[in-house]
Amino acid sequence: MIRSIQPFSSFLARPGQILLCTLIGLIFWLPAWADELTTTNAPTDLVVTVSGTASVCAGTSTTLTASGCPTGGTIRWSTTQTGSTIIVTPQQTTSYTAVCQVAGTGSTTAVTSTSAVGTVRVYRPIVISFDYRPPSCNNLLDGGIVINGSGGVGLLQYQLGEFPFQTFNAFGPFKAGSYPVVVKDSAGCMLKTTAELPQPPPITATVMVVNAKCVGSRDGQLVAVAAGGVGDYRYALQGTPPQESNAFYGLKADSTYTLIVSDKNNCVLYKPVYIGQPAPFSITITPIPTRCTGSADGTISVSATGGLSPYQYQLGNGAFQSGTQFTGLSATSYEITVMDANGCKGKQSVAVPQPAPLVLKATARPVLCSGPNTGAIAITPSGGTGTVLYQATSNSVPQNTSVLTGLTVGTYTVVGTDANGCTGIVSVTIGNVTPLKIQATPIPATCCTCPTGGVKLAATGGTGTGLRFQILGQAFQASSQINNLTPSPYRVRVVDDGGCSDTTTAIVTDGGALTLSTGTLKNVSCPGLRNGEATVQVAGGTKPFTYFWTTERLDTLKPYTATQLNLPEGTYTVSVRDSNRCTTSTLFVTIKSQNPTPAKPIISQIANSSLVVNQTSGIQWYLQTGTNSATAISNATSATLVPYASGLYTVIVTVNGCASPPSESFNFVLTAVDEPNPGFTIRIVPNPVVNVLRLEIEQLERSAIQVHLLDAAGRAVRAYQIPAFTGKKWVEWPIDGLSTGTYMLKAMAESRQSLMRVAVE
Repeated sequence: MIRSIQPFSSFLARPGQILLCTLIGLIFWLPAWADELTTTNAPTDLVVTVSGTASVCAGTSTTLTASGCPTGGTIRWSTTQTGSTIIVTPQQTTSYTAVCQVAGTGSTTAVTSTSAVGTVRVYRPIVISFDYRPPSCNNLLDGGIVINGSGGVGLLQYQLGEFPFQTFNAFGPFKAGSYPVVVKDSAGCMLKTTAELPQPPPITATVMVVNAKCVGSRDGQLVAVAAGGVGDYRYALQGTPPQESNAFYGLKADSTYTLIVSDKNNCVLYKPVYIGQPAPFSITITPIPTRCTGSADGTISVSATGGLSPYQYQLGNGAFQSGTQFTGLSATSYEITVMDANGCKGKQSVAVPQPAPLVLKATARPVLCSGPNTGAIAITPSGGTGTVLYQATSNSVPQNTSVLTGLTVGTYTVVGTDANGCTGIVSVTIGNVTPLKIQATPIPATCCTCPTGGVKLAATGGTGTGLRFQILGQAFQASSQINNLTPSPYRVRVVDDGGCSDTTTAIVTDGGALTLSTGTLKNVSCPGLRNGEATVQVAGGTKPFTYFWTTERLDTLKPYTATQLNLPEGTYTVSVRDSNRCTTSTLFVTIKSQNPTPAKPIISQIANSSLVVNQTSGIQWYLQTGTNSATAISNATSATLVPYASGLYTVIVTVNGCASPPSESFNFVLTAVDEPNPGFTIRIVPNPVVNVLRLEIEQLERSAIQVHLLDAAGRAVRAYQIPAFTGKKWVEWPIDGLSTGTYMLKAMAESRQSLMRVAVE
């Protein structure tokens, strides 16, 4: 440390005591100071050198060395480091200062120092930025990276990943990811970093599936919501063209579809979508047999699973019902249809069984000579259910033994009744033959006149085995079934070998009856018109059909078809006959009017020059003059009309295409036409008019005049205004473009007016 010496003059300014003390101190201090100056090792010239080249790359380490500092001296650098050698890593050209400090020796503590500067020159650093072209699709190899470099020395070279150095700064194609980057200048300086090529989001699709309602149906749906990619999605199912809509309908049950979603870059997502279906119907049918052969008391119980409850059940072609049981059934096969809440149907057939019929075989044992009550009947039963009780006569007590005893000579009908109440009958004669009994079962025909019906006959009792059957009035036959019958009642008979017979009535019905219903109807548009149409529908029967349409007046319409055209209002009676001449019951078809008839219009007169009708739209005015027929006035369709001639005026109003009754004719007498008006006179010069309408007007009172030229419909086709004046005045106007014909000139001056005809040629 170097001590400073204050100027002597400062001491002189103090009082004398201070000066004295100071002088004494100086006397003692000066020898010591002089000793220190003479004993300190002052530093020599300090030199800083930079190792290697004079310039380095930014961020490259180099060594600085300071020399010339004496032993015992301390070198301190501007970097706060100490020592003769330091390592620096400058990013730009930087000067570094080294200071050599030497402490005093002996009795002095003074420190002396010297400094030197070393400069490290740094090449201009390399600066880079990136332009990225991401892959067009997720995980696709078409991305690109552009390295934008500046700075450095000379021409820059670029290296991306494993590529060699190149002067071109664009690289590709790449997938998305991180890539090491090196940029090198001509001085060998390098900049290393990493390029991050972004990955576009993949296309995803959320799919909502609506399964088919029924097994095997084509009413499934799917709605896809796409995300990711670059938007502007298109949707398709494999095999169908792309569409903007994300919904697909009419898809088949139990099928897997490939959903294809593409975006604006034509990136594609394939996703399988399964269209499900409800569980198929499982129908369980439990038939309960009839109690007796031929009885109609069987039952079918149905249960179902699968589909969508609740279920409805149908027997054959009958109506659907919610109940699971069908009763009152005879022994035959039935088709059961189950329909779920979606309208899906499942079918299954089942046969209602019946017990074997109770059949009694009887063997008569004649009355013994031992007495009149020794006859007996031995019964051999078959079929039936459970224990059978037998009764020989109506007043006898039923018994469960099969031998009936104590019988006299005669004919007995033995009735057997089983546990279900089913009966079997056998007739046996003790000393006489068993009575013959016939049973008939009709077979329905396929139409009302078709000879396809029949009757199955059976007989019990009688004598022998050679039974003969007949329809009364026809020949006998050996077969118990009579065929080729049309629907009708038949009296049938059976005769045994002994000539005994029995008769009954069998009714053969129509198994394919016709039904008639109303189809489409088109009412007439207006009352009184004949543009109605009607169609009826027929079910059953055999084509071709003949249709009979009858009016309320009992007139028959032609042709004899299901559809009738050009019908007026009314109720029609319809019947049909098929090719077998079968007919249906009568059907009534009513044709009405769609629109009402407008009210009859009413004409009234306004002042003396106009007519008005009490309607606002659909108006047409008519005029009848003399003995001529009324004709429509051209363009006369407004509510108000200024008549241009005397005659009978009529109005017809048309609303919704329907015309009203004609109004009462209004007899209009055109007055004040071509008649002088005192104080207000107008003449047309000339009349007829060609090209120019010229008027001579004279009035006694001063007023402005309005002039209107009206066509035949009373519409103003020209309007003129004449300023107020008194006396006589001539005016004229061109009438170019005005059609030839007769017009009305109406001039009004306050309360005065004049009306006259104008002929334009």
